[in-house]
Amino acid sequence: MKLYEAATFIGTTLARIPALKNEKLRAALNGRGKGIRGWTIGKIDDRPVVMIHVASTGEYEGARPLIERLQESGEVRIAVSFSSPSARPAVEATDGLWAFGFLPMDYLIEQLQLLARLEPMAVLIFKHDFWPNLLRAASALKIPIGLINANFHPKSKRNFPIVKGFHKLFMKHLTFIWTVSQADSDRIEPLLTGRTELAVGGDTRYDRVLRRAELGRERFKTLKAAFGKSKIIVAGSTWPPGEKIVYHAFANLRKSIPELKLLIAPHEPTAEALQRNIDSAEAIGATVIKLSQWNGESIEADVIIIDGMGILADIYTVGWAAYVGGGFGVGVHSVIEPAAHKLPVTFGPHNHVSHEAGLLIKNKGGYLVETTSDLEKLWGNWLADPTEYNYASEAATKVVTNHAGVTEKLMERLNIYLGKGT
Repeated sequence: MKLYEAATFIGTTLARIPALKNEKLRAALNGRGKGIRGWTIGKIDDRPVVMIHVASTGEYEGARPLIERLQESGEVRIAVSFSSPSARPAVEATDGLWAFGFLPMDYLIEQLQLLARLEPMAVLIFKHDFWPNLLRAASALKIPIGLINANFHPKSKRNFPIVKGFHKLFMKHLTFIWTVSQADSDRIEPLLTGRTELAVGGDTRYDRVLRRAELGRERFKTLKAAFGKSKIIVAGSTWPPGEKIVYHAFANLRKSIPELKLLIAPHEPTAEALQRNIDSAEAIGATVIKLSQWNGESIEADVIIIDGMGILADIYTVGWAAYVGGGFGVGVHSVIEPAAHKLPVTFGPHNHVSHEAGLLIKNKGGYLVETTSDLEKLWGNWLADPTEYNYASEAATKVVTNHAGVTEKLMERLNIYLGKGT
């Protein structure tokens, strides 16, 4: 592992160069570089600590149901670590956390110092943001450490020969892995030794998005009323390639259905992304406003750009249909957020990293699109045939409701690691 630590040092040093122009990368390097010194830690009491680690805000959303359930019990203190600065605002806004901060750079001494300071009874990592020296440190201190909501997609490089050998070196330190599906368990199993518990645990994100849908109905009921009888296409977490086909399909449909509106949320609402969308809307002859400019009255604009963070999962409640970005590049973002609001969902071809996208396709609540024509045809059919639309709408939400209820089951599984069961 000395070579790994050397590579970590070199990689971190080199990353300082692009970080000069990349604020997000700079914040991550600075935050992680502080180690335990950058943490916010509350008063110590006699309750045990559970440490929860997430990569970014998406994984934190998935962790929220379990965090809330642990808080309800009142029996543990909760510490949350994260790798990306995108998670920090949501973590800081969560009441009742005992401690939180960036996961330190992945040097063994740094991870040992973190765990020695927090003294967790267990470390729970959501999805797959596991770091070799974090696993080694937990094992050395005899702290159970495992993955929750774990998914290994079919094209994962972890099973490539050289990569596989490296992963087996440190994944042996995992106490348990609870995957989202049997297929994920089958893909992970070759990387493990017999001492790691491997089981299908489901995905707590389904519980979370149902809760967000409930909150959204109340939070945005005034906005929904402001749209009147208009049908709202919500395009969430968008990137330029997907935005191109969304705007073209929207423009074509508006020729015969002028009451159609587009509510669009760039994945990162930077000044550049907002201007790009303003230009795209004006290029098709649409009137456009930013959501922050809405005065509470009836909305006449054709395109509304979401220029804030943290509201997308709730604001789908005003929608009629959804497009989710990322499918033409980095990988599709959360498709179950709109599905929880009964919106049929469309997304691009790069969806193999998303187990839930596959479920939506299989159950005809989600649809893969690659061209403007694909998107226009789907939306056009749903507008013309309410029966077809209703079928897709119900199919989408059933995928979510049929996979909910995971949090309570995970609490039962966790008891053995929290000293409550055998």
